[in-house]
Amino acid sequence: MTVASTSIAAYREHQAAGKIGLQAQKILDTMLAGKDYSRRELAALAGLELSSVCGRVNEMLGIGLIEEGPPRKCKVTDKTVRPVSRIL
Repeated sequence: MTVASTSIAAYREHQAAGKIGLQAQKILDTMLAGKDYSRRELAALAGLELSSVCGRVNEMLGIGLIEEGPPRKCKVTDKTVRPVSRIL
């Protein structure tokens, strides 16, 4: 079993158990495969408050649905951030 298939299985289990809330799902739906996002970029794209995005990103990092990438400049704030991307 690959890491990707394990992540997909974990995601489906969490989703079925109701552990993936509407905000987390909205964030995941916003994220394109192969692209990374700062939390501020996700907030703007998903139409959510930054605090909500930060909380959901931390949850999804904890259960392995997303991962942090190498540091880069945020397109919104121009600050150096650790962007996140989908594992699925």
